[in-house]
Amino acid sequence: MKMPRITNIWSRVRENGAGKLSSQVIIESTGRFTTVVREECGKIVLEGSGVGANMPVGAVEVYDGLVANIFLSQVADDKIKILIDNEHPAEVKYEITGELPVRFIVSLERDSIRSLFKDKKIVIDPGHGGADTGACGPVNLLEKNVVLPIARDLQELFKQAGAQVFLTRQEDRMVTQRERWEVARRCEADLFLSIHTHADEDSKVGGVAVNYAGESPISAALALLVKEELVRKLKLADRGGKIIKTYNAMKTVPLVEIEVVTITNWVEEGLLRSPTVHRKAAEGIFNGVKNFLAEQIPQ
Repeated sequence: MKMPRITNIWSRVRENGAGKLSSQVIIESTGRFTTVVREECGKIVLEGSGVGANMPVGAVEVYDGLVANIFLSQVADDKIKILIDNEHPAEVKYEITGELPVRFIVSLERDSIRSLFKDKKIVIDPGHGGADTGACGPVNLLEKNVVLPIARDLQELFKQAGAQVFLTRQEDRMVTQRERWEVARRCEADLFLSIHTHADEDSKVGGVAVNYAGESPISAALALLVKEELVRKLKLADRGGKIIKTYNAMKTVPLVEIEVVTITNWVEEGLLRSPTVHRKAAEGIFNGVKNFLAEQIPQ
């Protein structure tokens, strides 16, 4: 009888019938094998015996807000080790399903993330709109048309995490800057996230930047964390960030202006045409905000 082989490892965020979310790590194999699951320094470790790896060993990137990476190693000819690098504590459940492939499913409850976003009021501001088209890419993709789907994806992620979310526009219409800030004032926002793209006369310039309100050190901290996660998700260059001026009433609200890509770059304009990239950009922003909220908790 042939020894079972690990053929694939992947992940997803899944909602159960009670409306709770979990991060699931799915380990696929050609047959069942003996497993021992334990915690090691707060991380989840799965040790398998009587099994080999029929896929590259090393890291599988996830970055879904709870699970950062999954590491597969072949520790002997018939032994494997899988480490799930969870960024926050989580209740863990396991199940085995199927025959070919056999799926060993590790479910990590996302309650710790919901606790970070509970009662938070977040304003998402899709830049431009209506006659204000924003920047234009080399193949005529308009900034106003790509920031809105990113904002909607981000809205969904925040709502799933338990936050109250407000968009400054839901459609292609003109909104003044003062009207955008007024949305934040009325809802007593905890965060203001303005979604944009960058434009440059040099079409070779590309990358991610996150600008911030100069009056607020906390905005600078938020910008740094969002930028780090966007760069990680999109695999684009880090263009840094700059100070921007804001309406006086907004000086007490952490505010960032997120340039998710450079739309005048031929390659990055092409990326912006993909809904998958819209989702990845939203996930990067979500992860950065999540890290920011986690840092605000007194140690």
